[in-house]
Amino acid sequence: MPSLTPNFSSADEFSPLQPIFPNLSTSEEMSLLIARMAELNRTNTVEPSIACSDNLFGQDGNAAEERFSQLQNDQKKLFGKINELEKLQKEQTKATADQLSKIQNDQKIILEKINELEKEQKQRKALLNFQQNYWDANFCHENLEIIGHKNLIVYYKGDFSGLYRSVFAKHPILMNDNNSSDIFYYEISIGKMNDWLINLFGFAVKQPKKLEGTIRNKKGTYAYESNGEIYINGESKGKNGKYSYGVGDTVGIGINSATRQIIFTKNGLRLDFSDFFVSPSFANDSLYPFISLYDTGDQIEANFGPNFIFDLETL
Repeated sequence: MPSLTPNFSSADEFSPLQPIFPNLSTSEEMSLLIARMAELNRTNTVEPSIACSDNLFGQDGNAAEERFSQLQNDQKKLFGKINELEKLQKEQTKATADQLSKIQNDQKIILEKINELEKEQKQRKALLNFQQNYWDANFCHENLEIIGHKNLIVYYKGDFSGLYRSVFAKHPILMNDNNSSDIFYYEISIGKMNDWLINLFGFAVKQPKKLEGTIRNKKGTYAYESNGEIYINGESKGKNGKYSYGVGDTVGIGINSATRQIIFTKNGLRLDFSDFFVSPSFANDSLYPFISLYDTGDQIEANFGPNFIFDLETL
């Protein structure tokens, strides 16, 4: 095993610019240098006394003085090496901290990219599951007119009769019993409406006899009235004036396909209704979007997706 004690017998053999212990780490080399410094300090206290003793006995003291001078020179070089090692340690510590910071920053960037990819994946899934819906001209009261090239606008063209006129969408909503949490949701924007009359929209069982008259109190109807009243399976769950809507408002209704929970929104905000669910007695495709208008000139426009004012990602 090689000795860990350096030989400083000659000043020419030592250079503070090169490692004294090439096989040791910086900290180990530092420890040995400090030990060597202690040894030199002890030697410095001994050598002068030796020189004095030699002079007292009439011997040549030149050799002792040269040895003492060499030891002082070695000590100076050791100080330089220690300073160099301290500087190197600081640089290594800084490099380690910089590397750690870079790793943490890279991890943050990777997590952000993962979140973006997950969001894109959800959007792609929504588009794949999305089926463009529209108002069904075959299930529309004769006093209502479906206009626009996408069949999304409904206009009350008939005379006022004091009765609701309704239209149903072409496609039903789909509910399932697996773990999928797809949201079947749509919105309507109010273009024209008499402020003192009531319109409503939501989901209901699609039947021709429901095109005229009220639908809100029928089994299977889940509706949101313009006066802020909510109907669940044909029963009123109370009215809240702050949830009323009119011209310029956009309101929405949706159902979680897995839990059957119903949500209501107004102008991009979810309303404080969390305990309403579609009855399990209704089959997967038995409910359809509908709108009921009450007065001549009333007009709404539906948005069946995929882009809404309300952010479905918040659910």
